[in-house]
Amino acid sequence: MKKLLTFYVLLLTNLLLSTFYCTAQDSIRISGQFLHNTRFAKVVVSKFGVGSFPIAAVPVQEEKFSLTAPGDIEPGVYRFQYSQTANDYVDIILDGKEKEISFSIDALTEEKTPAFILSKENELWYNYQNQSKTQLQKIEFLNQFVGMYPSTKDKIVSQARQAIKKEKENYVQQRSIFLNKNSNTWAALMVQNKSHYFTNPKDDWRIQNLEKHQHFWDNVNTTNPQLINTPLYTELILEYLKYYLNPEMQFSEEEMNQGLKKCVKTIMQNFSGNEKTQKFALQYMQLGFKEIGNEEVLQYLDQNFQELAVQCQDDSEKAAFDKRMEGYAAMKEGMLAPNIDFESTNYKEKSLYEIDATQILVLFWASWCPHCMEEIPKVNTWAKEHPETKVVAISLDDDKAAYEQAIKGLPNMMHYTDLKKWNGQAVKEYYVYGTPTFVLLDKNKKIIRKTASLDSLLK
Repeated sequence: MKKLLTFYVLLLTNLLLSTFYCTAQDSIRISGQFLHNTRFAKVVVSKFGVGSFPIAAVPVQEEKFSLTAPGDIEPGVYRFQYSQTANDYVDIILDGKEKEISFSIDALTEEKTPAFILSKENELWYNYQNQSKTQLQKIEFLNQFVGMYPSTKDKIVSQARQAIKKEKENYVQQRSIFLNKNSNTWAALMVQNKSHYFTNPKDDWRIQNLEKHQHFWDNVNTTNPQLINTPLYTELILEYLKYYLNPEMQFSEEEMNQGLKKCVKTIMQNFSGNEKTQKFALQYMQLGFKEIGNEEVLQYLDQNFQELAVQCQDDSEKAAFDKRMEGYAAMKEGMLAPNIDFESTNYKEKSLYEIDATQILVLFWASWCPHCMEEIPKVNTWAKEHPETKVVAISLDDDKAAYEQAIKGLPNMMHYTDLKKWNGQAVKEYYVYGTPTFVLLDKNKKIIRKTASLDSLLK
């Protein structure tokens, strides 16, 4: 990661210096205008890779901005973000062929689609995206009409189906025409690897979602290292994983994690045709599951692709990876759990090993953790109903007053905190990376299961 950051800092420096020192022959000038602008103050340029990385920032003055990039900049798609709002950005193809790129956006419109004044390739790409979006919206509207209409025998349903068939044919034809006319361009590369799978509108929406998921990687080239420098692979991987992260699908946590593991396996298989793209997929998913705190799926990734993971790490990443692997070994089923000292509490038991119970549930939580505050009242109720299991709640709070206030309504558990947050001894020895974390122990203090929710633990 340090090497990556160093590279992007150097690239940022080059971009900024090139604004003053590049000649017209060896540079690319990018400019934009925000019509009716009253709130956009700067544009941040990001490069894609394992995530996205800011490489330049330029002010917006009198509705305009301009910067100059080196002519030999790595070809790809770069993101020009002009506000903190997620969708306020323009993705621009920079391939070194077009030396001047210019666009305008009406800041007052809800859908701020850029109009390219200079850049034939970006103009073609955006025109195609707008056209295909309109076609897909028509098909979706007609599908909803057919799906909701009470009688399938009425003439109007037959007409709607004919219209759907025609629109699908138009969509496929227009896509084919675009790819043929613009072969060997970045625009065609982006369009070619993002197709649409059409489902039966009469099927239940869950069946339609499942079919789309099953056909998700159809016709996608997952072995082109050039596409790492675009948002394409990151967006595709995230969209594919979202099937099991979608709350509307109502998966239990166990179902979700099992589904995510299947997704991970499928993604790694799809990306295995090229070493660079497979390493990218692995690193991107490791980063993602670390960020959302899903240790179970992260562990699956780390352990099943350990040999590949070791190949794409700098020193700091290797240290973090080795620490995680150490934790998996220490926290696996059957291992003796580390003792926890309660010397500073008023309980008669002064350590975890002094507790005599059929089972012990060690819970790591914090009053500043919203998900914890949803879960811990359930745990408190469960503890009252299951006195044979002793619940030990280890707080990661560093605010004593907030901690003491939070535990007032949780009388059915033993409470302890050293007010050291992530630096607490128990937190380190139990390899806790997110809250809440549950560790269930048997009467001999051996680990039965480590998980992230009470429901998962009970199942």
